[in-house]
Amino acid sequence: MDQFIEKMLGQALRQYGRNVSTDPLSPYEKQSLKKALEERRNEEPDEDLHAHVEDIIYDYVTNQGQFS
Repeated sequence: MDQFIEKMLGQALRQYGRNVSTDPLSPYEKQSLKKALEERRNEEPDEDLHAHVEDIIYDYVTNQGQFS
């Protein structure tokens, strides 16, 4: 499951110009994004996983929420 989530995060980041193949996420970034995703899924369990990933990445690249 972790590889699937990391792939989804990487694909979402690509929309904002970050290619994780050439500029990989640091262990801290991975941990922070996965934690934020887990929290979001617990808060809104009926929401689609893809929507959660998109929201988390948007917050991350715009320095909102726990990432600021």
